[in-house]
Amino acid sequence: MNLTYLLIKTFVFKARRFENATRSPIKAQEKVLIDYLARNKDTEYGRTYGFSGIRSIAEYQRKVPPSDCASLKSYIERMTKGEGNILTADKPVFFGLTSGTTARHKFIPVTKYSRDKKRECADLWSYYIACDHPAILEGKILAIVNTDVEGFTESGIPYGAESGHGYNNLPLPVRHLYALPWQVFNIPDYESRYYCILRLGIEQNITTLATLNPSTIVLLCQKIDVWKDRIIADIENGTLSKDLKIPEDVRGSITRTLKANPKRAGELKDILKEKGELLPKYFWPDMQLIECWKGGTVKLYLKELPKYFGQTPVRDFGCLSTEARSSIPMSDEGAGGVLAINTNFYEFLPKEDIDKKDKRFLLCDQLEKGREYFLIVTTPGGLYRYNIDDIITVDGFFNKTPVIEFVQKGLNAVSMTGEKLYESHVNNAVNLAAEKHKLIVRFFSACAEIGVSPRYIFLVEFNEELTRDKKEALLRSIEEELYNQNSEYEYARRSELLAPPVLKVVRRGDFEKYRARKISEGTRDSQFKAPELTSDPAFQENFNIEDVITIK
Repeated sequence: MNLTYLLIKTFVFKARRFENATRSPIKAQEKVLIDYLARNKDTEYGRTYGFSGIRSIAEYQRKVPPSDCASLKSYIERMTKGEGNILTADKPVFFGLTSGTTARHKFIPVTKYSRDKKRECADLWSYYIACDHPAILEGKILAIVNTDVEGFTESGIPYGAESGHGYNNLPLPVRHLYALPWQVFNIPDYESRYYCILRLGIEQNITTLATLNPSTIVLLCQKIDVWKDRIIADIENGTLSKDLKIPEDVRGSITRTLKANPKRAGELKDILKEKGELLPKYFWPDMQLIECWKGGTVKLYLKELPKYFGQTPVRDFGCLSTEARSSIPMSDEGAGGVLAINTNFYEFLPKEDIDKKDKRFLLCDQLEKGREYFLIVTTPGGLYRYNIDDIITVDGFFNKTPVIEFVQKGLNAVSMTGEKLYESHVNNAVNLAAEKHKLIVRFFSACAEIGVSPRYIFLVEFNEELTRDKKEALLRSIEEELYNQNSEYEYARRSELLAPPVLKVVRRGDFEKYRARKISEGTRDSQFKAPELTSDPAFQENFNIEDVITIK
C-alpha cells in the first residue's frame, strides 16, 4: 500500500478535528488552557498562581503574570538540578538550548507530554504536505538537524538542539524513511559533517529535503562542486574518505551501512559529462518538495534555490522555535501558517505596545490582518504567558483562525541564519573587547549584511590612531566575545552559515555629525540613540570609512 496514502489515512481525523476547531478558535483555546492548568495545578508555579481555581481565559490573564526567560530562569535552573513539580507535573526528559538576550544558553524544558503535543503539530503539517504531494514518500527524506546532545545537566538530563532531539526520537516505523543516520549530526567538524550529508544523500533517491534555514541548503549546494570527485569515488567504492575528521565510533556506525555502488557512481559521472556540473535537479530528479523557513530575512536564499533545484516547490515550516510550534502551513504558497490552536494557548502583544506600561494582551479572535504582534505562549512544557520575542504578522484567516507568518526576532535583534543576535550581545562583546585591549571606542554599531554569505559589519570610531594589528586584534576579540555571549552565533560561524565579520573604521568626528543631523531632523537630544545593532545594511552609508579590516 502507498506510504503517502497510509500517512493521510492515519492523520485525517486529526486534520478534521483541527479544521473544525478553527471555526471556534476561542473555544478550542480555552479548552487547551484549562487542560494545561489542571495538569499542572499542583506544581510550585501552579500553587503560587492558583491554577486550580482558574476557570476562564480572563481569570488566567488576571491571576498569572506575563513571563520571559529572565523571570522563569530560577525555576528552570532548579529543574536542571533535578527538582520536580516546579513548572510541570511531568518530569523533563530533555532541555532544548537556545540563545537568550543576556545569557549564552537558555534552557527550555521538554517533557514526553510536551514532545508528543509538538509532534501533533508536525503530524498535521505532514498531512497537508502529503495531500498536495502524493509522491513525496516514494523516495527518502533528507532532513538536516543539529546535534541532539551537547551535554548533561547536574541531574543527568541531556540538553542540546531540539531539532536533533526530535530526529533522534522519531517513531520506529518512520525512521527508515530518512536518508541519514542520526550519528551524522554528532560529527563535530562541520566540513566533515557536510561531506557526510552529501556523500550519503547523493547516493539515494531523495524526494524531499528538510532543514529550517535555506541558507544551509545553499551552502551544501555550493560544496558539491568542490567535493564531487571524492563523493563519486566514495559511492563507487562503498567508502567514506579517510581524510575526514570523524570520531571512530561515528565512522564505524556509518561505514557499516555502506556498499560499493558503481551503478550510482556511473549515473553521476554521466550527469557530469552531459551537463558539465553536478546539481540536485539532475541527480535528484524525483524531488517533490523543499521544506524550510520562508519568512523573515531568509527570502534572499530562497531566490538561490531554483539554480540548484529548478522549480521544486518550497513549503514553510511554520512558526517553529525551541519553545513552541505555533503554526501549520497548509500550502506551498507564502510563508503563513494557521495558528496551531490545539497545541498551545496564545496571546498577542501589539508591537507598538512593547514599551508601554499598560500593555494589551489580545486573543486570536482580536487580531487584524496586516498588523504585527509579539507572540506570547502558554505551552504543555511549562511556559506560562511566555514572550518568545518573536514578531509575527497576520496574513489572513482560515475559517475564524488567524494565519500567521514570522517577521523577525524582537525589536533589538537580528537573525540572518538563525543566530538570534541581540543588541545586548553586541554591546557586551564590543565593550569587553575594547576593555581587553585598553581602547576607547567613541561609537560602534553592528550592521547585518545579507548576501549569499551573510556577515556582520562592525562600524567603530576610535579615540586615537591604531595600527592595523591592533584593529585586527580587536575584531578577533569581538568575535570571541560573541561566541561567549551567543551559542547560536558561534554555531552559525563555525558551520559557515555566517561569513567572518568585518571591522570598518569610521572617520573621527563622523558620529557627532550623524548625531547632529538626526537632532536637526527632529530627534530630541535626550532621546537620541544610535542603533548598536541594525538589520539595515545602508546604515553604514551615514559614515565615511577610513579602513576595512577582515579576518578568516
